[in-house]
Amino acid sequence: MSLKKKRILVTRPKHQADHLCKLISFNGGEAIAFPTIDIQPINESDESLVKSNAFSEYDFIIFISRNAVEIAFDRYLSLARLPAHIKIFAIGAGTADVLLARNIKNVIHAGVQADSRSFLNLSQMQKRRLKDKKVLIIRGIGGRQYLADNLKSRGASVDYAEVYKRCLPEQDVNNIYQEWQNTKLDAIVITSNEGLNNLVSLVSENDHSRLFNTPLVLMSIRNENLAKELGFVSNTSIAINKSDEGLLLAILDLVGE
Repeated sequence: MSLKKKRILVTRPKHQADHLCKLISFNGGEAIAFPTIDIQPINESDESLVKSNAFSEYDFIIFISRNAVEIAFDRYLSLARLPAHIKIFAIGAGTADVLLARNIKNVIHAGVQADSRSFLNLSQMQKRRLKDKKVLIIRGIGGRQYLADNLKSRGASVDYAEVYKRCLPEQDVNNIYQEWQNTKLDAIVITSNEGLNNLVSLVSENDHSRLFNTPLVLMSIRNENLAKELGFVSNTSIAINKSDEGLLLAILDLVGE
């Protein structure tokens, strides 16, 4: 199966789009990088991490995303001397790989599914093992409360360290938009609800009809439900494996020949 010059819009943040774009090109497609989210570190986290995150107090530290790992380590953290009792978790395999690249081993994660529901099915996240545990979640500002609420209901106490924020991109987007708006797209890759909302905001209302009829490759049922609420009526494909390779398979399944 090949993409045969199909034009695929990739809405991932700029620093995370390159690998998927290369996979699309290698499989015969034309990848158009159109970031709908810009990831920016939060300067004030410097103080909050020092103040609230005396790591020896915690039993579990959970990294929500690759961005959480990269920004936390690049700007604030060194986990090299963590007390032996602390267990490190990642939501999915991709985030665990980024931790491993920083020499953080024995990371516990939920595999390729990479969502909160599958993470909560881990044996370490069950009520009998969470009671009275102190958990630190490292994430971006404005993340969902679903994970923390479930952990608290199972007897854990939960703190956040918010190390980045998601913004609308300020550079290059207008130029890229001019490049693709008059050309038919064969599919759009969406990896978050925020990215989907931003895409609709960035596209002129005059072009919404064409946008809403463009097939979507999505990361979750939540993305699909929001797309329908926003007005999308196109075919969709949801990645089973929550990785660039999984997204490629979903693209091939949707528009490949």
